[in-house]
Amino acid sequence: MKFEIKNIGAIEWADIDIDGITIIAGENNVGKSTVGKALYAFLHDMNSWKKTYDDICSSKIERFLYQNSSFLEDWCMKISGAKRRRTGRADQLQKEFSRDTNFRVAIEDYQIAEEDGRKGDVKENVNAFLLRYCRDYISLYAKDGVEALWQQGESELQEWIDKAVENIRSLELDERAIQIQQLKQSFQEVFNFQYRKIGTLESQISFTDDLGRTVRFVVSGNEDLDRPVRVYNSVFFIESPKIYDYLSNTRFGHVQKEYLRYLMSPNIFKKGNQLNKIENQEYAVGQNDGNKKINDISERLVNVMGGRAEFLQKVGLEFKDKQIAEPIHSVNVSTGLKSMALLEYALRISAIEEGDILILDEPEINLHPEWQVEYAKTLVKLQKEFHLKILVTTHSPYFMRAIECFSDTNDTMEQLNVYRVCKDKGLGKTSIENVSYTEFGITDLYDELSAPLEELESLLDKKYGMDE
Repeated sequence: MKFEIKNIGAIEWADIDIDGITIIAGENNVGKSTVGKALYAFLHDMNSWKKTYDDICSSKIERFLYQNSSFLEDWCMKISGAKRRRTGRADQLQKEFSRDTNFRVAIEDYQIAEEDGRKGDVKENVNAFLLRYCRDYISLYAKDGVEALWQQGESELQEWIDKAVENIRSLELDERAIQIQQLKQSFQEVFNFQYRKIGTLESQISFTDDLGRTVRFVVSGNEDLDRPVRVYNSVFFIESPKIYDYLSNTRFGHVQKEYLRYLMSPNIFKKGNQLNKIENQEYAVGQNDGNKKINDISERLVNVMGGRAEFLQKVGLEFKDKQIAEPIHSVNVSTGLKSMALLEYALRISAIEEGDILILDEPEINLHPEWQVEYAKTLVKLQKEFHLKILVTTHSPYFMRAIECFSDTNDTMEQLNVYRVCKDKGLGKTSIENVSYTEFGITDLYDELSAPLEELESLLDKKYGMDE
């Protein structure tokens, strides 16, 4: 899997391999997080795209029928003498037709034929569906049968059908066009409308999946996508251990898996638009009891932490320490412990599943070097045993070294890619290079990340004359 971005956020250009574990390392404020956020924005919800596309098309067709049925409603009430509108029945009828796949196919065929300059049966197919819709609508008001009412206004009704057939040509059901809008909205949400590199007019994303299929997305005044994205992996972004505190909300106790998946996204602490939708879903908290490999990893983390997180319906997420009788409230759990507990909990309730893409933004920040090592070991195990694709941003030489060491000992070095992010302070340009296969690349990166410590050592050496 490859991901190439141009003029996105702080990044002028980057070509990243997403195969196993990918490390994006460098100093602060050089654009490390941009790569992960762009990958998330591009792949978010694409694993469920078919359902999303079907829902969007159904919604568009239903809205079309609703907007074009005012004449039918007024005509039916007048001709039948009805005193009450059949609003509920009409809504039900519109939903039924909007979800009829054959109707959607007829509309698509008609639109394609019009674009190609062809006419004929495809138009008649749409006409037949709208004729049936018209007659079914009349049946909502007909007491003495549809035929009697139809004969009273056949010419008017046929005129309505002809007009509806013409109007339906402008109904946007093209998958590529709809996906462009979805991607544009995703980038706007993730980057708060600043997805294009400041000072540039156009950005590009190129994504190559595991089957070698490449998709290109141009982000400018006129967005373009050369073909629809086809991805079957879920993508998650853990921005901060503070997600642990949000999980403690008892309102979402019955949907912990879906709620945690919602929380694992960029800028999550500023969102709230889908919470009602999640709350109304009917899901039980899932457990990964059937997967021995995950259970082994989970149990090892529990031993390291000395306990694990448990959700209690009345109080929320609590940490049960093996050496303390009373559970610890989420607000009293250390940030470092939250980092470890959050990962273990996500695995245990199946919020992260086999083959998923996991993006971690500087996960080592709140971890002692000892726990950085344990966290790194867990990531390598997850990648190897659970086939996760993991992208990690970091500025810690300890954490990076731990991932490299465990990748080596687990014989997964071929699935490790390390990228060095540098910013030219004079020109303001950012460069990203894969240092995994260069002779001194990783060594130079370690030296760069460790330079501040060496500078401090040098200052002390000068004071105490150690350099003489």
